[in-house]
Amino acid sequence: MARADTYTLLSLDQYSSVLGIAPPHFNGAAGASIFPVGGQCDSIWHQFQFQAGDRVSREELAQAIATAEEEIARVLGFWPAPMFITNEIHPYPRHYRPELITQGLTNRGQLRSIRADYAKFISAGQRGTTFVGTPAIIRSDADGDGFQETATVSIATALTDACEVKVYFEGHAGDPEWEIRPLRSKSISGGVFTATFWIWQAIHPELWEAFPTSDGAHALDLTDAAIYETLVDVYREFVDFSLPSAHFYWEPDPVSTVSGICGSCGGSGCPSCTLQVQDGCAHVRDVHGGLLVPQPASYDATAGQWGAADWVDCREPDLVKVNYYAGDLDRKFLSGRACEPLSLYWAQAIAWLATARLSRPFCSCGTVEKLVNDLRWDTARTGADEPAYTLDPRDGANPFGTLVGEVKAWRRVRRFVGARASVAVV
Repeated sequence: MARADTYTLLSLDQYSSVLGIAPPHFNGAAGASIFPVGGQCDSIWHQFQFQAGDRVSREELAQAIATAEEEIARVLGFWPAPMFITNEIHPYPRHYRPELITQGLTNRGQLRSIRADYAKFISAGQRGTTFVGTPAIIRSDADGDGFQETATVSIATALTDACEVKVYFEGHAGDPEWEIRPLRSKSISGGVFTATFWIWQAIHPELWEAFPTSDGAHALDLTDAAIYETLVDVYREFVDFSLPSAHFYWEPDPVSTVSGICGSCGGSGCPSCTLQVQDGCAHVRDVHGGLLVPQPASYDATAGQWGAADWVDCREPDLVKVNYYAGDLDRKFLSGRACEPLSLYWAQAIAWLATARLSRPFCSCGTVEKLVNDLRWDTARTGADEPAYTLDPRDGANPFGTLVGEVKAWRRVRRFVGARASVAVV
């Protein structure tokens, strides 16, 4: 699997598919008769910039994709695919009369809500993983061309939701950056989880780190079985609601000389310059608007639920941090027809925006090179020898820029701008 140290919603292999790059070449491999290279441009991608300074590397590409995703999310008000948001901090909402202490309740007696940074709320909680096992990779030749291109892993499990089960490179403790994605298929049947993917997605990552050599050899041999991993780790990834989805903070109260006063430890020796902290949970009030309701609570492991608690201080907290899972979901995912939550609609927009921002050559032949050059063209350029480019008047508000890829991405995004309702927090 093409990977990088920067996590992206759009996986690198999905990116290569959107642009039409040969996936083995994108993963640094080629064969004499299977996916050969040739011509002025050998099409082989490198992991790091220093390995081939005259072309884009996978690490550089991942950084551009991550930047594009964040820019799109900030304009939309939601991520184009689900993200775990951790320790997002907000001032705790106050009554319009700041001298009042209302115990965190509105005029209707409900707990106060906060407007999260991102909408399309899915669940409160934090990322959780459970180790399933380390199955072996079984290779097969599904199309009968003599090359074993299909990798299959199978393992017994009591789990029932195949979309929660994910495959990772061995020995990385289920780190999202090491997930093999996208998988060609995955399913659970008869208590056995089975996943298939392309064998070039299992190339040893350390082989990508080789230094350039004087003979110019750098393509891995696609037909050499020694370049592939033989084991993978399988984990269940889920939203762990048993972990706190809210943390509340109070500034230290002035030291009191009278013991027993709520929020005071009663005199000298009281901790100073330290915030008082309390855990809690959160629930949603407006899924699309991103309104969350944090409240103090204690988790009961026996009952498997959070129980309401009183504030540890006798007033509303000053700050609250929230943890939640939110983002857009593909219709195929929602209907159970696919396990990839990122839609093609957003995958293309991200790819266009990221490609436009990369200044180095791709060194991918034919139509891919033409597509890249087209996406990088600046529509603001004028001149007698410059091609004419007519912009829609609505493109004038484009926050991304004037490159063709930026304009194309904006045309996808602008349809949703303003869709997140502005709801007053009371």
